[in-house]
Amino acid sequence: MSKSVQESVLICDIGGTNVRLGIYTEGQKDLVSFDGKYKCAEFTSFEDVVKTYFSEHTPKHKPQLCVIGAAGDIDEKKGKILATNTPWRADIDCLKKNFPFIKEARLVNDFALQGWALSDMTSEQYLGIFNAEKPADFKNEKIVVVGPGTGLGTCLLFSDKNGERVVYTSEAGHSTIPHVMLNNQKDNKINKKVLKTVIEHYKGKGQRAITEHIISGTGISNIYHAIKDGVIPTNKKMMVPAEKIEDMAARGNAVALKTFDIFNAYLGAHAGTMVATTKADTVFLCGGLMASSWVMFRLHDTSYFMDQFIPRAGLTETMNRVGIYASTYRDMSTLGAVVYAKDMIQKQKGNVKNGREKQDILKTLYYLQSFVDMNCPKVKKSMQRVARAVQHIQKKENTRV
Repeated sequence: MSKSVQESVLICDIGGTNVRLGIYTEGQKDLVSFDGKYKCAEFTSFEDVVKTYFSEHTPKHKPQLCVIGAAGDIDEKKGKILATNTPWRADIDCLKKNFPFIKEARLVNDFALQGWALSDMTSEQYLGIFNAEKPADFKNEKIVVVGPGTGLGTCLLFSDKNGERVVYTSEAGHSTIPHVMLNNQKDNKINKKVLKTVIEHYKGKGQRAITEHIISGTGISNIYHAIKDGVIPTNKKMMVPAEKIEDMAARGNAVALKTFDIFNAYLGAHAGTMVATTKADTVFLCGGLMASSWVMFRLHDTSYFMDQFIPRAGLTETMNRVGIYASTYRDMSTLGAVVYAKDMIQKQKGNVKNGREKQDILKTLYYLQSFVDMNCPKVKKSMQRVARAVQHIQKKENTRV
C-alpha cells in the first residue's frame, strides 16, 4: 500500500431489520457517517448489500479493510455468523471473494464494539455512580461491560501479555436467571410472582427462561405484565413497551416504579456474578436503557442494584472496591466500530512495515550466500542448506504480506 494513500475501512452494522454501511478514512476526526442503510429482507445475501452500496457510493479510494458488527451467534475466528435474525448470514470468505480489493475483514459481535468504544470515550460521555471516581482508567483495567437493550449484552475487556486490549465476547444474556433475594417480604412476594410468570410464559413457548428475559427492554415489559396481570401476553402487539413503562414510572405509576426496582435488582445480581466470575476491577453499564437519565436516577437513588451486587461470600470487601460507571452516550457501537477500524489500520501498517523489513533481511542473506559461493567453496554445501531455508521463509512471508 502506498504511503501517500490514506487507509480506509468499510464499516458495516448488521441489525435484525437494517444494515448500515459507511467508510472510515484514516485521520478522520468525526465518527463514520453511515450513508448507506438497507432493509435486510430486500436482499438475498450480505454481498448483495455491499454491492448495492458501492454502486450508489464511489469512495475516493476503495477500502482494503472491513469491520462488520453483527448481532447473533458469531464464530469470530472463522468469520461466520452461525445464527442470526436476518434472512442471510455474513461470511468473510465470501465477502473477500466477491470484493478482491478487500484484503482483510473482521466479523465482530455487535456488543463487543461497545466494549471497544471505552478506549476512546471522553469524560463527558459517561458518569461514575455509587461513588465511583472520574476519570476512569478504561485503557488498563479489567472491565465487565453490561448493556441492557433489545437483549442483554455482556463482554469483558482486559490487556493481554503484550499490553494490547482484548474484548472477550459472551452470550451471558442466555445464562440462567440469577438468584435474587430482596430485603422485605412484600418485594420478595412480588419477585416470586415475576419469576414464576416469566418461567411459565417461556415454558409455554417451549423455551427455557433466560437472563435477558428479565434484564432487557423485553424484560421490562415482562416484569410489568407479571406484576400487573400475572401473565405475559402471547401477542407481542399487546405488550406495553419499555419506553412507555419508563414514562409511566417517571409520572409515579406504582406498578411501573416497582418494575424498575425488580429490574435493577436483577441487573445488580447479573453484574455482580460477572465481576465475581472474571475478577474484574470495573463495571460499565451501557445500552439504550442505561442512557436514560430517569432510569439512571432510579438505579442510583435506590439500593436494589447494590443490595444484589455486593453480598458475595468471601468477596464482599472486594466487591465494595469495584468501580461502577454508566454511559450517557447512546451510539457506543458506532464509536466502537471506529476504534476497531483505527486498530485494524495500525496493525495493517505494522504488518506492511514488518514485511518490508523481513524482505530486506532475506535480500541480505541471498547476497551473503552468493558471496560465499564465489569465495568459499568449502562451505558451499552448508550455504545451500541456508538457501533452502531462506527460500522456505520467503515463500511463507509472501503468503502473509
